[in-house]
Amino acid sequence: MPLQILIISDNESFTTYLGELLQRAGHLTRCVAQEKEAFPAIRRQKPDLIILALEASKIASLAIEHRVQTPSGPRSVPVIVISECLRLEAELLQVFDFIGKPLDVKRLLDDVNAVALRKGVPPQDQELDGRLAAAFSRHILSHSGLHFDRRNQPALTRGLLKRMAALRLTDFKEYLQYLKEHGEDRHELQKLLQFLTVGETYFYRYPAHFDVLKERFAGLPASSAPIRVWSAGCSTGEEPYSIAMALMEALPDWRERDIRIIATDINNRSLKRAREGVYSPWSMRITTPEQCARYFRRVGESFLIRDEVKQLVQFSHLNLSVPCREPVCDELRDLDAIFCRNVLIYFTPETAAGMLERFTAALQPAGLLFLGHSETLLQRGLDLELRRKERSFYYVKSGSAAAPGAPPPPPPPQVADDGDALTDEQRRLAVAWLSEQKPWQGDDEPLPAESADSADSADSPGLPSPRPSPVGRGREPQPPPDSEGAPKAPARSEAPPHAPAPEDDLLQAARELFDREEFDPALEILELLLRRTPDLPDALVLKGFILAGKGALEQALATSERVLALNDLLPEGYFLKGVLLDAADRLDEAAREYRKALLLDHDFIMPRFHMGRLHLRQGRIAEGTREIRNSIRILSRCGDHETVPFSGGLTRAVCMLQLQNTLARVA
Repeated sequence: MPLQILIISDNESFTTYLGELLQRAGHLTRCVAQEKEAFPAIRRQKPDLIILALEASKIASLAIEHRVQTPSGPRSVPVIVISECLRLEAELLQVFDFIGKPLDVKRLLDDVNAVALRKGVPPQDQELDGRLAAAFSRHILSHSGLHFDRRNQPALTRGLLKRMAALRLTDFKEYLQYLKEHGEDRHELQKLLQFLTVGETYFYRYPAHFDVLKERFAGLPASSAPIRVWSAGCSTGEEPYSIAMALMEALPDWRERDIRIIATDINNRSLKRAREGVYSPWSMRITTPEQCARYFRRVGESFLIRDEVKQLVQFSHLNLSVPCREPVCDELRDLDAIFCRNVLIYFTPETAAGMLERFTAALQPAGLLFLGHSETLLQRGLDLELRRKERSFYYVKSGSAAAPGAPPPPPPPQVADDGDALTDEQRRLAVAWLSEQKPWQGDDEPLPAESADSADSADSPGLPSPRPSPVGRGREPQPPPDSEGAPKAPARSEAPPHAPAPEDDLLQAARELFDREEFDPALEILELLLRRTPDLPDALVLKGFILAGKGALEQALATSERVLALNDLLPEGYFLKGVLLDAADRLDEAAREYRKALLLDHDFIMPRFHMGRLHLRQGRIAEGTREIRNSIRILSRCGDHETVPFSGGLTRAVCMLQLQNTLARVA
């Protein structure tokens, strides 16, 4: 069946070549050369397939889901990218295929034929039966070491459906066969794994960990002793480069010292990007201007790691789940510190336990081990002592060479049993976050034993607070228009102001974990809170977003309905519902919910951004650019380092940069 193909390319000779090639194969082609011409052409021509062959900096804005309106309803248009910039393949996971240059003609024609045959996309609520789930789990475990049991089946299903949607496959069996055939030659396994693990990383993530590292080495006398740090599961390099920068700051004579950061990962494509050392503003979102100027070179919209930082880091391929036989393994001994954050959660308990034993053995006495916040209790039975720095945990290996003045091992925390049957993990989280409200004596203290009732938020360190409700901003919100009737305001309490209740502390703890993408610990705290106070709208909103992120869309939607039944003047409730409807492709309904959120709170950035993005997806460029401009105007009134609520921890400055880049592409 002939396809109508739109070629978007700024290379005239390559465009001519592609057009002739595809026409000989029986397809109809049209071409545009300018990025700004692309969106109107897509909206007007409604192609069956888009082929992008632009310079690398112009691809990202067009390699998105394009939806066109047809007489039979909205339709998604697949995209094939052709580029010599191979690192883009790991980023453009939503496109049908990425083909490097020189062009593989057979692969392109095979792709075009596949698009002609695959007309649909899988429904996102499609269920994965147990037999197929086990087959996928076995394949992934045998090829990567990552383990997906029944608890992780929703995450597995969600990742499979995303890749199936990109490939326009509607059947799990068909995708399993595709995965087995093209796991290597088309990097399909690596593409799938990026949906199955937390790929979120940025420079100086968990700043307290880097403060600990700097304090350990600051003022260290000149010595011939080498300094060795292992970044295990380094992803695209932000973590090991942050380690290098921290050591450079701690040691003014770092050039005269033998320093090496050994960075390993299972993903070769991530390692390639790490070695290149080219990053977007998204990776820099908590990096200070001084750090940017000292350690990076700005080239257009990208940040390039300076060579003096690169020379301290050595990247190697390594699968942590199997015995170490790679050449790099000889260097993984007598280490000063190991960073392995948010990695162990993807392995079986037995595999994770073995990895922790190897980490402990690889450390020098008094060596440091940094894990993810959701991995804080995995060290039981090991020769490690738990420490705490601000809002983060880390471990020190016991031994005779302990650092002078190091605090004693922490006592086991005690929490009053209130009948909620908390797990050890929940106890640890609740105590750690509630006790955060009291100031510490000294910078580096063992984890104290405190009761949840002793929390005092008066001296809470200054991380972003939960987003206040519009009612508390000194103005009366107006009810959104609704054909079903205007919402009714909930009854207000006339109680005098008083100290924050424990519920407020728990909600604050959950929100801060949520902002740092620690979703499982945040959900545990929310479940504890909602057992005590079931009808707490703010907690339910947060729970709804976490459920949505886990793929439980129906449960999240039911949660949003419950929120609005409790308080139909809560803009966050309408935003949550809009996001869920948007994800289900119920775009008109989603737009109505975004509008309600904005009518209640005109300055709420994220529903405005989502509304603008929704307009752009539907080809309404004027409406989309209007919302983006309005967002920029609102953000201009905020401080650069304020966090934008529900943005994933973005500061105002980084969010502003992203909005300006979006506007520049489509305006």
